[in-house]
Amino acid sequence: MIVAIILMGSILAMIAVIPGILIGSSTATPLNAIIATLVGVGIHLLLVLIFLRNTNPDRPKRRINREIPLFWALGMIFLGFIMLDGVFAFMDDVLYVSICMSLCALCDFAAAVVFIVALFLLKPEKKKKSG
Repeated sequence: MIVAIILMGSILAMIAVIPGILIGSSTATPLNAIIATLVGVGIHLLLVLIFLRNTNPDRPKRRINREIPLFWALGMIFLGFIMLDGVFAFMDDVLYVSICMSLCALCDFAAAVVFIVALFLLKPEKKKKSG
């Protein structure tokens, strides 16, 4: 649940970038930057849905593969590096956009690290049968 909250913070930081691009951008086509930001928001929402669907504790018991969640976490780290490219693209132009995008990248990295730690270090509790 903590990972989903961190990812939602990342999405909010990306949405906060859009007004900064519209108001303070000196690029010739701020519309392209806005479209790229909205695609990033869509990718983040898709990853949140995949995460919540695959980590639902109420699902029927089955063997859990650790490879698929690990690829998800590595994908989040990769997405964070993509966001860092946007940070450096707007560094000289609009500092507000750079700060919001660096917050988004930080949230992506934090979500991936928390998830990897939880995946490998925390053992699920075994339920005791009553009766």
